Amino acid sequence: MSQKLIVLAGLPGSGKSTLAEGLCRHFSLPLFSIDPIEAAMRRGGLPRNDTGIAAYVVAQALAEEHLRLGQSVVIDAVNPVEAPRAAWRNLAARYRADLAIIECVCVDQATHRRRIEARIRGIEGMAEVTWERVEKRRAEYEAWTDARLTLDTSAQPPERLLAEAIFYLT
Repeated sequence: MSQKLIVLAGLPGSGKSTLAEGLCRHFSLPLFSIDPIEAAMRRGGLPRNDTGIAAYVVAQALAEEHLRLGQSVVIDAVNPVEAPRAAWRNLAARYRADLAIIECVCVDQATHRRRIEARIRGIEGMAEVTWERVEKRRAEYEAWTDARLTLDTSAQPPERLLAEAIFYLT
């Protein structure tokens, strides 16, 4: 596999973290996930309103170090608007890495809601996301214009989704 910046995107509970972890295990790649970074920043004393964008900046810095060393990396982040998306594009271009975007969607709203309401991630310093918060994020989520693989995670089992993502990346 050539050097890649692999960006997983989608609403909370859409399955991107499960897929990101599977890809990291399969390809032996580092994973930078926004939620644990943001939670660590809060545990370190940063106020909640200061951690959102800052967590993306930290993930970008960590990804850049790996790309600089010629390694591929996986990013797990909602990426709801153009600003972080542009940052990933610019980072991939700077290191001449292939940008591979995988957007996870959960078309079946009932399944998505059940996932959110049953989810216990246990990230210290970060509360579980509510369905109301997901609905708010959905209203703010901008449509992607980049080439990407879009996976409906409500339609297939995780193993099948992982196989599709691996095929897309190789």
